[in-house]
Amino acid sequence: MHRLERVTNLLALLLETRRPLTLDQIAQELTEQYPPRAEARRTAFERDKAILRSQGVPIRQEVLGGSEAGQTGYWVDRSEYELADVDLTNEERRAVQMALATVHLGTRWGEEAWWKLERAHDDPVDPASGVAAILPAHSDLPVAYEAVADRRVLDFDYRGRSRQLEPYGLLSRHGHWYVVGRDTAHDDVRSYRLDRITPATMRASEPGSFERPVGFRAADAFPADGRAVGDPGDGPTTATVRVGVARARILLEARGSSPAGVTDGDSVLVEVPCINRPAFRSWLLSMGADAEVIAPPEIRTEIVEWLSALARGGR
Repeated sequence: MHRLERVTNLLALLLETRRPLTLDQIAQELTEQYPPRAEARRTAFERDKAILRSQGVPIRQEVLGGSEAGQTGYWVDRSEYELADVDLTNEERRAVQMALATVHLGTRWGEEAWWKLERAHDDPVDPASGVAAILPAHSDLPVAYEAVADRRVLDFDYRGRSRQLEPYGLLSRHGHWYVVGRDTAHDDVRSYRLDRITPATMRASEPGSFERPVGFRAADAFPADGRAVGDPGDGPTTATVRVGVARARILLEARGSSPAGVTDGDSVLVEVPCINRPAFRSWLLSMGADAEVIAPPEIRTEIVEWLSALARGGR
């Protein structure tokens, strides 16, 4: 079981319990997480507890009485752990709304945060009006993040070939996540797109397996042409999209650009990045009927076929 999953399970249990739980009770609830032998179970629990405390989680403990006399019980006090209501002014709330509207992380937490702000404001920002970047969640991202933080060597399959990488950092470009580091086979710094790594092949070594160069910055090591190992070759990087005037105004202001042309009194043509197709499609869906791809022909055809497949699947 991955470390992130282990500590998340433990945190959820300690938050939900209405009374302190002993280690034996915790092990009964998380049967696949802790070994049956008492000594090994205690060692694993103390490890996970230390990780949570190192992240600021206030795990409480007390010596119990009654039938459990002498045993230690554990729980997390929600009043100490959960963030209290943030008293924002209208201007501060507006700024947070605009930030959520500008960068969509592809996860549900952003939507929930948006709804909370929406209910508290009389003049909300349309979350679909000015999306400037979409950073999708990825199943290998937690493993890669942990490997960077703990200096663990990564092994994975990439486009049919085995790779070994000393990961120095993570960064996002064009809506894709990249892991950057020293490829041991080539003895060179290279960048790999996480979504092009073969699923379920990423493995991490023990912590402290390599030394990161002093002062290394992933952004500086990224290829100057903006294209990393396994990136697509030449092709359209922008698409011309007909957007309703109201949406287009907000979109262009957020991007600091000018319209590509005016089609009529109700819509304008806007150039939108389309290198990352999933991000581009997500943006189009968020715009609803207010956006139509006009050019280039191959992008329009691709989007039409994709929407047709969605329509067929919805029947």
